[in-house]
Amino acid sequence: MNIKHNTLFKKSLLSLTIVGAISTMSTASANTEVTADELETITVTASRSPMDVADSLASQVVITRADIARIQPKSVLDMLATVAGIDISTSGGRGQASSVYMRGANSDHTLVLLNGVRISSATLGSTNVQNIAPELVERIEIVKGPRAALWGSDAIGGVIQIFTRKLDGGEHFISTTVGSENYKMLNAGVGIEHGDGFTSLSVEHESADGFDAKDDAEFDKDGYSFNSLAINGQQQLNKELSVNWLAQLDQGDTEYDSSYGANESEVNNHVWQLGAIYDTQFASINNITQFSVSQNRTSNINHGNGITKSDGTQYDSRRNQYSVINSSELSALWQLNVGADMYQETLKGDAQYDETTRDTTGIFAHVMFNQDELSSELAVRNDDVEGVASENTYNASVGYQVTGSTQLTFSTGTGFKAPTFNDLYYPLQWGYVGNTELVSETSSSFEFSVKNKFDNLSVNFSVYKTDIEDLIDWSGSTAEFYVTPINVDNVEITGAELGANYQGFGGTHQFNVSYIEAEDVSTGNQLGRRAKEHVSYQFDTSIEKAELYAEVQYKGKRYDYLYGGTVVELDGYALVNLGVSYPVTKNFKIQAKVNNAFDEEYQNSDGYFTQGQVAYFGISYQN
Repeated sequence: MNIKHNTLFKKSLLSLTIVGAISTMSTASANTEVTADELETITVTASRSPMDVADSLASQVVITRADIARIQPKSVLDMLATVAGIDISTSGGRGQASSVYMRGANSDHTLVLLNGVRISSATLGSTNVQNIAPELVERIEIVKGPRAALWGSDAIGGVIQIFTRKLDGGEHFISTTVGSENYKMLNAGVGIEHGDGFTSLSVEHESADGFDAKDDAEFDKDGYSFNSLAINGQQQLNKELSVNWLAQLDQGDTEYDSSYGANESEVNNHVWQLGAIYDTQFASINNITQFSVSQNRTSNINHGNGITKSDGTQYDSRRNQYSVINSSELSALWQLNVGADMYQETLKGDAQYDETTRDTTGIFAHVMFNQDELSSELAVRNDDVEGVASENTYNASVGYQVTGSTQLTFSTGTGFKAPTFNDLYYPLQWGYVGNTELVSETSSSFEFSVKNKFDNLSVNFSVYKTDIEDLIDWSGSTAEFYVTPINVDNVEITGAELGANYQGFGGTHQFNVSYIEAEDVSTGNQLGRRAKEHVSYQFDTSIEKAELYAEVQYKGKRYDYLYGGTVVELDGYALVNLGVSYPVTKNFKIQAKVNNAFDEEYQNSDGYFTQGQVAYFGISYQN
């Protein structure tokens, strides 16, 4: 597997925009293995510019549309659960609060993007990916380790980027699924061709009665209903210029357990983006320039339990985003990317914050070098966060091709997480108040990895260490005995990951194992709701026309730290999921899935139940 020269400018502009429009990313997948010969895979999240997958030095995973069809997930969390280095905790089922921990870092230390647009809450700082319908997802791409030097705040543990579904002109699909807990799903999509361009339109409705989310005195089922619309398109205007557009609308109603106050939530989230890509040559240097303007809105109304929707509590955050990136091929060996981002965050709703707007501006430069066996990259960035001190970050990697099948890579980088509106300006209520003296949480990381690719076997191994300083802790008190956040905690994270993919013995075998120690330096305790041991095994095979899928997940024990100092140990658990897909005709397919096949009882958050054994049956038509 020899390192190839960067192929950024060897692809047509149209092929680049089809693969990723404004953002897509490089894949050396633990879930979908990519060989060095597949030079047509152009990706960009690890570098924010189109580049060949074979040139990437980052630890990355891609979950493709084919993977999604095979796994038959009912939430984005189902797709992330088998990825090495990712742990998940939930407060009930679909629609309830959830946390994704990448490489032991906090849930708000992972930057989540939808086609390049930040979709985290400006108040909480975290992202509930359960609101996104899996059937409207084209692919999920994951970069592990710090990437703040390219993306700015939040990218300490890594980056998860979700891409909405794309359909070529004339392509269309419709599918429906029913299952346990009165589960119902119906979705459809169509691709419309217009000249040298296309527009994809996809819709989905999904609902279920759910199950009792919380272990308390309320025993009712906590159901949900979601409606989603996704629009994704592009148009080639001439040889040099193309434009693209995106819109994603998610509306949901969920029930949750509450001993008092509201127990229902209405969620209305939207994302839109307009972009352009200009391909030109200046002074014999090839350039691709990308422009985009976008907005993310997260809106929530809590009501129920006798509280009408009009009298419910409303939270609303919006983020306008502007980006420009220029990628230049300086020579056959060197590539330079420079760019700037600006985010304008605004709060609305019932809570009276002292500050309701904030601007963040970031500029970065990223240089990559590839020659024969040696490749390297260096990125530096400055972010100016209004109301918080500016932050400088960097990423640096060196890779060496030891043999035709083995590559060694050493990487280092820094990251930061800016305090949220809640951290800084939360108004005095319910015994809590923000702290305007907070500084950003910061991190430094080191990683060593080995990638091997043989005929039928690929093996990736990584060890890493991350130190995080000035973690924001909400357990402090003011002189008036209100709880207020302070920068106090330091965390040391050490981990190792092993991924192997083998094709043989009757099918495809994917094995992932990771070990993560994420310790609070002051106490020596493992961070809450994060297991140290993670193992997953996936097997795919075909019998006649039927495609069979089996998945085993094991998570070790974890601890939950409750208010008042109580520590709860949560047992480890193993889950088995089974699936089958059968093509009745060229266009019709039937599918069946059983999750938690042996009805394992487990918890990954104290006091909250998880889903027992459930079964689903679906039929789909695609042309």
